[in-house]
Amino acid sequence: MIVEVGAALAATLVSGLLYGLSARLRPVPAAAWLAPLPLLLLAPRVSLAFAFGAAVLAWLAGQSPLWSYQVRALKRPWSTFLLECVGGGVLLGAAVALARGYLVEGQALVAAVAFPVAWAAMEYLVAWRSPHGAWWSIAYTQGDWPIVTQVAALTGVWGVTALITLPASAVAAAAAPAAGMGERLAVLAATAVVVAAALGYGMRRVARPPGGEPVHVGVAAQTDLPVPAGSPEGTALLSRYLDQVRLLADQGARLIVLPEVTFRVPDEHPLVHLEPLPRLARERKVPLAVGVAGHAAGQPANRALAFGPDGDLAATYVKQHLVPHLEAEYQPGRGLRYLPGDRSIGVIICKDLDFPGLVRAYRRGGARLLLAPAWDFGDDGWLHGRMAVLRGVESGVAVARVARGGLATVSDARGIVAAEAEVDQATAVNATIRLADRETVYSRLGNWFPYCCVVATAILLAWLVWS
Repeated sequence: MIVEVGAALAATLVSGLLYGLSARLRPVPAAAWLAPLPLLLLAPRVSLAFAFGAAVLAWLAGQSPLWSYQVRALKRPWSTFLLECVGGGVLLGAAVALARGYLVEGQALVAAVAFPVAWAAMEYLVAWRSPHGAWWSIAYTQGDWPIVTQVAALTGVWGVTALITLPASAVAAAAAPAAGMGERLAVLAATAVVVAAALGYGMRRVARPPGGEPVHVGVAAQTDLPVPAGSPEGTALLSRYLDQVRLLADQGARLIVLPEVTFRVPDEHPLVHLEPLPRLARERKVPLAVGVAGHAAGQPANRALAFGPDGDLAATYVKQHLVPHLEAEYQPGRGLRYLPGDRSIGVIICKDLDFPGLVRAYRRGGARLLLAPAWDFGDDGWLHGRMAVLRGVESGVAVARVARGGLATVSDARGIVAAEAEVDQATAVNATIRLADRETVYSRLGNWFPYCCVVATAILLAWLVWS
């Protein structure tokens, strides 16, 4: 008993530390690859209760760095966040328990895939039901390693999750006491082939720029909080944005994006209050998108206005996925919006990019570039920005996203960031990117990979129970 307690405590501490490093708002990428290893090494050497409990506690410890962000920045009830943390710990414990069943029996090959498949399946099921979409995924830890994230073009974000959890699971399977030498070698060799193939695919895709036409895109932001359009403060803020638009146009930008809820307009007629913006778009023949809070169909809404090169209001997009509690005043929108006459350019807002299905719908509708006004919370700028970048990899779309309180980012369909800057002062960046000339496997086939993971997990669980 003392040995079991000591081993479980050590595994909990090490995995908890690694999960904490991978759960930070600016995570350590390598930590996500290593985090499950101590728990999986422990699992076949202790009782089921100890293995499960160690996983739950490690997850809770790993989520603790997010407490301040979730409760203070996002204004979420502490009880809700705590419940989610416990739920995540239970899911991790369940995945470890499933792998343990096969580790104890010495079925190393099955054990090696059980944890990655189960974890990817549970991430997908959470995303399917969550109001936060695919936010809850360890895949985003790899946001600065594009050769890893290219797998998402085939499988969606859940394939990245499976890839980064596979090596630790394979090592634990090869080290399991009941495994035979032949199976140990087979597990390690098969895993090496799979990882090498995935990274080779990623390297090849990163090295080949998209084959479509080049587009010069600019994004600009001020740090000011939303102000009423037409007020003295609003007029001054608009003047500063006009200067940024002129600067970007002079630098060659042919499309320009400004942040989410830049202005508040009192009704459904923003042109009355923001007339200098469409006038400048017409003078420079540069389409631009800007976020405003106002009304749509008589309801308060978070909108993105897209002005065409002729200065007309080309599209009005209403944010579909609102931040719980913080955006309770708004009504969600429906439908996609493209620039008229050019369905290769779509308009989307901030949190909507947390939902793979919405971005995939845009790609299926013809979009190859998304203009994304956004608003982040300072510390989460990198993480939320990389979520948007990964959406682009999944569906093969470039993303021009500018977030007050976050980052100004222009990325292509491979997730290569062509321009980026922190919005801690008046910021304007621009870059030329090539648009993708074809869809990805994921944009065509959708969630085939997580479906397979869900089915495989059910089969593995049933086989373990009935065998």
